[in-house]
Amino acid sequence: MRFEDRFGSEASGSIRVSVVIATYNRADSLRRLLQQFDEQTLAPSTFEVIAVDDGSMEDTARKLADLKTNYALRIERQINSGAAAARQKGVELARGKIIVVIDDDMQIKPTFLEKHLAGHRQENTVVLGRLRPDAKLADMPLFERFYARALARDGDAYASGERPVRGHNVYTGNVSFPRELFLKVGGFDAQFRALEDEEIGIRFEKAGAHFTYADEAESMHGSDWTSMKKWMDRAYRDGVYQTKVGKKHKDHLDSQPWRHLPNINPVSRPILAFGLASPGPAGLLANVAIRTASAFDKIGLEPVALAGATLVYGIQYYRGVREETGSAIDVAREYREFKRGIALIGKGGAGGSPLKRMLDDIREDNRMIRVYQEKYDYRLEEGAVIPNASSKEIASDAVRKIGYQLMVAYRVMRFFRDANLGLGAQFMSRLIRHAFASDIHWDAELEPGTVIVHGFGLAISYAAKVRAGSILYQNVTLGYGLDPDTKAPGAPLVERDVHIGVGATLFGPLVIGEGTKIMAGCVVNRSVPPRSIVEAPVPHVVARKAWPGTENGVASTDPSSSKNQLAG
Repeated sequence: MRFEDRFGSEASGSIRVSVVIATYNRADSLRRLLQQFDEQTLAPSTFEVIAVDDGSMEDTARKLADLKTNYALRIERQINSGAAAARQKGVELARGKIIVVIDDDMQIKPTFLEKHLAGHRQENTVVLGRLRPDAKLADMPLFERFYARALARDGDAYASGERPVRGHNVYTGNVSFPRELFLKVGGFDAQFRALEDEEIGIRFEKAGAHFTYADEAESMHGSDWTSMKKWMDRAYRDGVYQTKVGKKHKDHLDSQPWRHLPNINPVSRPILAFGLASPGPAGLLANVAIRTASAFDKIGLEPVALAGATLVYGIQYYRGVREETGSAIDVAREYREFKRGIALIGKGGAGGSPLKRMLDDIREDNRMIRVYQEKYDYRLEEGAVIPNASSKEIASDAVRKIGYQLMVAYRVMRFFRDANLGLGAQFMSRLIRHAFASDIHWDAELEPGTVIVHGFGLAISYAAKVRAGSILYQNVTLGYGLDPDTKAPGAPLVERDVHIGVGATLFGPLVIGEGTKIMAGCVVNRSVPPRSIVEAPVPHVVARKAWPGTENGVASTDPSSSKNQLAG
């Protein structure tokens, strides 16, 4: 669908964008921001601004009653329920198809809305805008500079493409998304009084949203000039709510509070662990550390001071994690589960995690099936690339193609093996025996892109190896045996693009060269050079032993013959 068809043209005058701002005791900074929306390059008739006062001590609407804007402005008030509830109310009142959420203390350029809207060329997109610290960075308190530097690092990583934007990176200081997507995932979770933006971002990701970073849709974030105590309380609260997010989304490793620990400086790691193990004494340590960092800052040692602030944030953060997790035993259990999750679905080592490898291998097996389908139907041009099938097509093939079913079962068995889940691997081995009358050992190596046709009656040894592009028909045996000359034990190595026909038996430490075809019924116990054809001997046909009264197997016409007598 065209961009104009989705959002309407600027000339139509319809509301395309709704800006939602949650505000609390910041009437002056909100006024400044609302005035800057009056300077937008987007036509004022095409956007609206909805500010929701979250029970401020001051009457925000009354303080801004004299403000005149060219765009539609609406200021609502609610009982203090938190920023998530305020933003939820704003989105529910919105008329635009695109929602822009921004904090009340931001400053923006005239192209802010234009750049956000431009990021929505693709449907179902979440656009994260740049958060830029105030130019007066040097005048900010130490803890404000800590946040500002972190935001700048993240923004640079997103803008350069070094780090892709994902759901857990979403922040409501400067973000836009389709209203329909927001309502589809259920909106903000009101139980989160912090990190509600990260939590809904994870649900956006699970709903299939596309994420992009709009470096030019920037907003400038000034200093809150809050107290050191409030900053430390915020770090503690972040730990509490990060744990809540992790509990809600156990399948999302990057939402877990433990994700930082493997990457922390080895010197700092024991100190943060102290925060988990002994949160009370660790709080005293955090107070001493922040005073020390502030002292370094006053004498001009800002790098040392910022390092100290980072450590203090970490101590407070993990003290909060401990509070929400429970006892030290609970902490140890949760961390073990996290490490187990890393092993199963984390980033893994070479080739990725066992789960990622399994899914990639299943896709490659399916792609190779399609390659051969095209090839033998004479539809595949030389050098053509066959794209991966969609998840729906792969699922359909897994239902319709018995050989592919067997390959999927084998991949699941290998996943359990690689994840050190021996019982799971044994269970899949027995399932394969009963469901497919095949015996494939979990240590057998079938490279991604191996094709099995029909699949019943296969017997593949633990030491057998099959390279990509090879095709195995039913009743094939790749068995462990002895070399007929050297008596060395081993199992076959089948090189790339080898076809092994129905009922062929290969055993011993032989190598079947690339591109070879082994015809049905062959028994092979010696290596075969590449691009060979191996045929079974032509069967020798002889007559069976003659019946009494027959000659050369031909029945006698003599009615007195014994066979005819028996027949009579």
